[in-house]
Amino acid sequence: MADNNESVNKNETATEAVAPKKSDKPEKKDAPKKSDKNIEKSRKKQQLEALLKDRPPFEAKLIKRIFNERYGLVDKSLLSKDKEVIFTTMRILGELRVDKYVDPIAQVVSDAADPEFRKAAANSLALMKNNRSLFQLIKRLEIEQDPEVKEAIMNAIRSIHNKGAEAE
Repeated sequence: MADNNESVNKNETATEAVAPKKSDKPEKKDAPKKSDKNIEKSRKKQQLEALLKDRPPFEAKLIKRIFNERYGLVDKSLLSKDKEVIFTTMRILGELRVDKYVDPIAQVVSDAADPEFRKAAANSLALMKNNRSLFQLIKRLEIEQDPEVKEAIMNAIRSIHNKGAEAE
């Protein structure tokens, strides 16, 4: 009889080993693994480091904020009384291709009384290289009167056209 009990125990043990226990949770297929998250985090960190290389402190601060999707400093900088702060901010937005700012920068191209602002805004839109910025530049070209600004807009349009506007 002892042999019979032992065989039952052996069978139960074999069954338990094959069948999943109720406490075992099935893996979620859609959930990213921790290693995937770490790889993504590492990739983003490397991207940010590459962007920050050899940048002046203000530019580095702007880039960090934009990279982390914290736009308060960007908004304040665009409203600054210092031309260089505004020009730098627009250039960084263009370099990073922050689509959220295409329309506000296009508004500067349209509304700014100072031609230097309009040229800087056109250059920023050129860096964004997308269809919306191309459309805004073409729209402004039709009514721009200043020859230098007109030339900057034409160069921006050429730049986007030559590189090919990205599909939105």
